[in-house]
Amino acid sequence: MEAIQKQENRYRILVAEDSPTQRQIIMSVLHREGYKVILAKDGIEAVSRAFDESPDLMVLDIEMPRMNGYQVCRLIKDDRRTAHIPVVMLTSRSQETDKFWGLKTGADRYVTKDFKLTGLATSIHEMLEQNGITAGSSKPDIRAGNLMKQEDTDVLSRVNELLDRKLYEATIINEISKLNTLSEDCAVTVSSVLTVIAKVSECYVSSVFLIDELELIIHVENPVGNDYFELSRMHAFEAAMEYLHKGTTLNQVKMTIDADPVFLKGEHPECDALRSTLSIPLQARGKTIAVLTINSPRSDAFSEDIQRVLEIVEHPASVVVDNARLHEGTKRLAITDGLTRLFNHRHFYELLEQEFMRSRRYKTNLSMIMIDIDFFKHINDTYGHQVGDDILKEMAIVIQRQIRDIDILARYGGEEFAVLLPQTAVDQAKPVAERIRQSVESNEFVTPEGKIRMTVSLGIAAYPECGVDNQTELVQMADAAMYEAKTAGKNRIVTGGANDAI
Repeated sequence: MEAIQKQENRYRILVAEDSPTQRQIIMSVLHREGYKVILAKDGIEAVSRAFDESPDLMVLDIEMPRMNGYQVCRLIKDDRRTAHIPVVMLTSRSQETDKFWGLKTGADRYVTKDFKLTGLATSIHEMLEQNGITAGSSKPDIRAGNLMKQEDTDVLSRVNELLDRKLYEATIINEISKLNTLSEDCAVTVSSVLTVIAKVSECYVSSVFLIDELELIIHVENPVGNDYFELSRMHAFEAAMEYLHKGTTLNQVKMTIDADPVFLKGEHPECDALRSTLSIPLQARGKTIAVLTINSPRSDAFSEDIQRVLEIVEHPASVVVDNARLHEGTKRLAITDGLTRLFNHRHFYELLEQEFMRSRRYKTNLSMIMIDIDFFKHINDTYGHQVGDDILKEMAIVIQRQIRDIDILARYGGEEFAVLLPQTAVDQAKPVAERIRQSVESNEFVTPEGKIRMTVSLGIAAYPECGVDNQTELVQMADAAMYEAKTAGKNRIVTGGANDAI
């Protein structure tokens, strides 16, 4: 009885070798070590016996008829039921290309044949010990083996399925990789990546949250309604929170959406709830640069196959997103202020010239608001320049929330900001200025010694209403009005060409 028990608990090694002589040598080596050997004469038989016998380890010769060792290894490693089986590749050649392809197909070890196969037994012992495999633990269930014989051992069909899947995966990777040169606009490129992912994952809303840029780019593939969209936006933010600075809020995030407005309107019975969501961090150069999130109203939306596809596209998507954001960052450095990320002084004047020429050509209004932070020197002297910088950054966000997407906000210099309002008359600019003044006054700015309140003084000028003839005069008039507001007591608005401080 003890002998039988010992026999049953031996390690079971499947050896695939087409040469009878080599098979005999390998069997002798492994029998001396106490292993039970399962033989296969070619690649097709090796795959069939692997599924039927579930060995503890496989030894594959590379050069075999009907199916070589590389193909057998790829097929075995690609199936979840056999992927755990360690594979030792065995070849008579010692070329580095053989070793490279052997390891790339999923092999765990590579052994070069010699006359006595001295390295084989050592490699097998190390692999079994390294993987913590207990002798006999992989012994197959007879019923499961019979089922596999009936349904899963058509090896050629499985090879064709594998090739089809690899072709499908390669096509997706190629589609995403091609987007590297699609556009110089980061949002357009990322949106295109999301479009591809949406089509292969059948998700309804997908997004990429750019960590450093605090930007959320959203693609809506199917009509979902506003409630579902807002829930998707919240899920994307929550998925990225662990990578953001503590205290970051959704209000600080810039959102770009490529959806048709009709997709976010009305009731869509299918989208009454968000039932499936999946998030994947995108990494580049050793850090997480973004978080990809997809979701669906269907509870069974993301099968193992879809999750596998997402794992495959993770790397090419990371590369494309990283390249897009780096390119965008390079452009942004030339035209934005490094602290507030608003347009800088130089670029503001370029945009001002364009807008002024457009207003003159089409005989439309153009207003400008100049903004200065009151008592800002006192803040720097009291709390230090770091706190002053933090207030400037938050001030930019507060102001940005009160203007339209078509309006142009810039850091003019020091503690001054400038806003251009295209197609806007003086009477329309005044309420905007008042909203800015009130929002700043009511905001609580955080300092090491607690929250403080701030105020701003604002000056308004407009073309053609205020009698200016060019963009230089427009800036000078808005600037003079702002200084008049500060002289008159601060925390107020003055319109150029009129004595109407608010």
